[in-house]
Amino acid sequence: MSVITFFRKLSDAINKVCLTICVALLGAMVVTTSVQIICRVFFTAISWSEELARYFLIWTSLLGAGCVYKSGSNIAVLFVQGLLPQGLKKFAKILVHILCGFFFALAIYHGTRYMGMMGIQKSAALHIPMKFMYLAIPLGCGIMEFHVIDAILGEIFGKEGEES
Repeated sequence: MSVITFFRKLSDAINKVCLTICVALLGAMVVTTSVQIICRVFFTAISWSEELARYFLIWTSLLGAGCVYKSGSNIAVLFVQGLLPQGLKKFAKILVHILCGFFFALAIYHGTRYMGMMGIQKSAALHIPMKFMYLAIPLGCGIMEFHVIDAILGEIFGKEGEES
């Protein structure tokens, strides 16, 4: 198995896991918010549900961003790219992936530092160590960084390992 095929298969597997987690987190967020609404209307409001739903949203957003990047569904301005000749289009795509990779690397670095600084703090209602909430930044950006490497390899060497 070539390195490119390995990266593609691993990237696909990571993407499937992230999609599954995102669906579960979205479902949990809907249930938590629904229970909160029912309790607020008929009983007493639950103090921790809003915080939990917020953390579900954060994790879903950062893991989901990796899924969006993997599928190429992110917002893009293709006007300039459409004006380029075919050879430069490939170069432009690789350059965009490299710039995204640089941004993700910075986010991983600073997210890890911030996670370390806030690691001893606990959340207000759930009393969960905040390092678990801030872990979403380096983990989500790390997944996107992995997808960047897969995309660059795919652009340079072709979409080897992709099913037709």
